Amino acid sequence: MNFETPLSALFPGTSGRLLTALVDHHSADAAEPLPLDELSRRAAVTSTQLEAALFRLGLLGLTEPRRKGDAVQLVPGHVAWDALRRLADLRDAVADMVREEAQARLHPAPAYLALQGAVAEGTATHPADLLELIVVPPLSAPAGWPDHLAALVTHLSRDLGNVVVHRTAEHTAEAEAMGGASAVRVF
Repeated sequence: MNFETPLSALFPGTSGRLLTALVDHHSADAAEPLPLDELSRRAAVTSTQLEAALFRLGLLGLTEPRRKGDAVQLVPGHVAWDALRRLADLRDAVADMVREEAQARLHPAPAYLALQGAVAEGTATHPADLLELIVVPPLSAPAGWPDHLAALVTHLSRDLGNVVVHRTAEHTAEAEAMGGASAVRVF
């Protein structure tokens, strides 16, 4: 999965680049009109390509009606913007997913669980880009606990579309040193 530009990965070509630029604008200042030349530059799309794509977005109600060449005015309250913003930055969704899956699959819960790597940072652009789990098993981990951790890693690899690996530490201080400042702690 491409976590750096997920909208472009999900909607290839002009549509994905345009949606990415519009979501960025919506997040920054949805009420401000966006000049067509600025949108063309941000989306790396010619103005001719933009007009056709903007027409379709207008039919969906994401933009206000406009004449060819006019600035783009978003409909800030449109129901789709929130979903598109969440799709544009999946880092929180990844952390939530790992937390929920770990709670469901690892009993007892790990003493520490953090995420590191390109997927956690939101910079992954290829399925081979990693999500690394840094884990401190619970003190009272049963004998089969490592097998459950391995099953979690396999499950997450499938559901995220990227390679997931794990490293195990004996205590929290060691795990924090492994992850450094970039690690995202979920447990």
